[in-house]
Amino acid sequence: MGVEDQEWKHVQIRYVMKRLGILIACTVALFTNINGQPLADLIALVDEENLRLKSINQEYLSLLERAPQVGQLPDPEVGAGVFVRAPETRVGPQIFRLGASQMLPWKGTLQARQDVALARARVKYEEIDMERRSLVYMVKEAYFQLYELGKSQEIIRRNIRIFETLDRFTLSRVESGKSSSADVLRVQLKRQELEQELQLLENRKVKVRARLNQALSRPVDTPVTITDTLTMARLDLDRDTLGGHLNATHPAIAMLTRSQEVARKEQALNVLSGKPTFGVGLDYIMVNERKDVDIPQNGKDIIMPMARVTIPLNRTRYGAKDREEELRIAAIEDRKQDMQVLLLAEIESALSEMQDAHLKLELYEKLMRTTRATLAVLETTYSTSGQGFDELLRLQNELVTYDLKVLRAIVQSHIAKAMIERYLNS
Repeated sequence: MGVEDQEWKHVQIRYVMKRLGILIACTVALFTNINGQPLADLIALVDEENLRLKSINQEYLSLLERAPQVGQLPDPEVGAGVFVRAPETRVGPQIFRLGASQMLPWKGTLQARQDVALARARVKYEEIDMERRSLVYMVKEAYFQLYELGKSQEIIRRNIRIFETLDRFTLSRVESGKSSSADVLRVQLKRQELEQELQLLENRKVKVRARLNQALSRPVDTPVTITDTLTMARLDLDRDTLGGHLNATHPAIAMLTRSQEVARKEQALNVLSGKPTFGVGLDYIMVNERKDVDIPQNGKDIIMPMARVTIPLNRTRYGAKDREEELRIAAIEDRKQDMQVLLLAEIESALSEMQDAHLKLELYEKLMRTTRATLAVLETTYSTSGQGFDELLRLQNELVTYDLKVLRAIVQSHIAKAMIERYLNS
């Protein structure tokens, strides 16, 4: 077994062990956390439930079955014939003929065909990892969005209760003649606006939940319970070291490298296909005895070994095939370079998003502290003199906005981190 075959054997073993580990993780998650659905459990379900991933895996396994097919000798040929008008020989007339032959390709041709088939399977194997990374990112993104929508509803409900309290307080001041009824209407309008926003968020959850369930290939209305509590995401790697983790082993690039291997294997096979093909065979001819004479070996059957060779004299197609694969290798190399730049750009963009989220969080938390302090002063002023109601209402509304923006920054940091992890090596 060659070094490359041993390496491929190890890849297959790691793949089997990975699938076994995922199955165990799913079983544990099923029996230990039936009601809750942490993100890690949903990610584990991707490998077991997604039909697209299962389909690619079946295609990969089917391509592995191609190697034993192309690595076999051509089927032997057997023929039989009866002479309608038996030709006469010295020892008697020929009656029946039976022949068998076997073609033998040039040494190494069968192995080269197997190498091409396995190389094609390896391309599909990398596609499995590519698809899984996309699905995992889809699950993470939808999960974080559901988290944001749920927490946004909590923030809005909390503020609806604040406005309800403010509504009762304002109404009591109107009844005592200390405030205008317009203040009550403004509070009620704001509360209705928040209630409407609450319903809009619920409608958005339906769409996001459907996308998450789609990644798990289950009914789109399957409930998803968010159990995680998110804080600001952190990345262990810095900007300068991220590029080093995006190397040729990443499936997006490895798939192109495997495609180049296919082309090189095709070139090797093309060289062997241009060699002569040999054939060996054996003919048996039944001969009847002559009745008119008595001679030695009268009626002796004929056994005739045969050999033949096919010489590929037309060399044009072999040269064209070699140039075709050489051009394909060059084209794929350009695509690899382009893919490297594209992935680095995506990582850079996600890293900028993550840094923006951290800056926004610092800003909004500072604004919230200032707003709360100002609100405390305005509440005292309004309760004593009835002045500053418009400013109080505006700042309370801004506080809701800042709460939502802080939540958005936290979720943005996790989505950006998920994008970076999608492109880094696992």
